[in-house]
Amino acid sequence: MRRRTAKESGFTLVEILCVLVVIGLMSSVVVLSIPQPKSELEKQAELLSGQLNALAQDGLISGSVTAAGFSKEGYALYAFENSEWATLAQGEWQDSYRLTLTRASAKLDMPKTTEPIILFQPTGLSTPFELMLSDSETKYTLKTAGDGRVELIKSVP
Repeated sequence: MRRRTAKESGFTLVEILCVLVVIGLMSSVVVLSIPQPKSELEKQAELLSGQLNALAQDGLISGSVTAAGFSKEGYALYAFENSEWATLAQGEWQDSYRLTLTRASAKLDMPKTTEPIILFQPTGLSTPFELMLSDSETKYTLKTAGDGRVELIKSVP
């Protein structure tokens, strides 16, 4: 059996470089797969889209009319119970958001107070609308063709 001398022990330069290349490749995969943080507008648009879709489904399941209202200050979700509108949820817009509401192909001025203006029927139909939320970088559109499903569309202005 042959004994190693001091010159033969350890790693060669090529072996060390191979390990460094593998570590570099693995690090780049990890860095590139980290998701970008979401903006406040994106979080707000996704939250509202989910809430509106849940509201429409709620109306289908319960057999009652539900609604959404928008204003310059924020939004509210409603259910028609005991011959009046009951508020289910509310939210506020940030000051930097620009809002545009179109209902049944007519552009509306944003009301000063939140009241039910978009109806979701228990039959699955809804008031066709398009709500655009935008800031200086991005624009999100929440829209439905009247079938009760609210679609979220992202675009860059």
